[in-house]
Amino acid sequence: MARETVGRVAESGDVWGGLAGGYDAWYNMPLGRMVGRCEQALLLALSGPLPGARVLEVGIGTGYFAARLAALNAQVVGVDLSMPMLRQAQAKGLPLRLLRADAAALPFAAGAFGVAYTVTMLEFVAEPRRALDEMWRVLKPGGRMVVGVLNACSPWAERREPPFDRAHYYTPEELESMLAPYGPVHVRSTVFFRPDGRLWRWAHPLERLGQAFGWLNGALLMATVVKPSPESLSAVVVREPEARAHRASCGGRGSR
Repeated sequence: MARETVGRVAESGDVWGGLAGGYDAWYNMPLGRMVGRCEQALLLALSGPLPGARVLEVGIGTGYFAARLAALNAQVVGVDLSMPMLRQAQAKGLPLRLLRADAAALPFAAGAFGVAYTVTMLEFVAEPRRALDEMWRVLKPGGRMVVGVLNACSPWAERREPPFDRAHYYTPEELESMLAPYGPVHVRSTVFFRPDGRLWRWAHPLERLGQAFGWLNGALLMATVVKPSPESLSAVVVREPEARAHRASCGGRGSR
């Protein structure tokens, strides 16, 4: 397995290793539980049919998201550079295949997975393009690449407690531009209530409104790109990302 330090910035264990034991605790609190439900719901919506699908999570951490997919009978393989995180995932006793590997050099054959996804990993990667190229390589034709990142256009971006003080938060326009070379990009967002807990009891109606009107100011951005089949390659036009002022500036249409 590749071991060059292009994956998690703090793989050495001083940050991610030190956080592994209590990483899931926040998701067990009322606010964190609601955030997790919103994020998992959007991931499921963008991943397509999951029962029996071979799925890769890059930066699996403690397996929080993978657990939800495995419960739907997806065949989940997860990679991470942090051994303490992987041990936490293994301790859950879930039907996951776990490997220590670098996001920039995945130890899998081309076309091995029907879905390849990552959630809040690229923010800590020195060269996100290399990680995305690898995810794209191991994705089979017709498969989906799903990328979740922290949103610079959300009130949640004002909270920069460690380890998120070293994260790169993405605007919707940045995320779309980063993924555009792979094909048409569909960008969504989730978690529209505030980090101070205000409105979290209204999370469900806010989610329905946000998804219906395409709000892009939620705490998490999530985008998907479908890998074309060889037969459709000639029909695929790789478009230049559009300069959308409302997205780049975190204002205007698509925000509340």
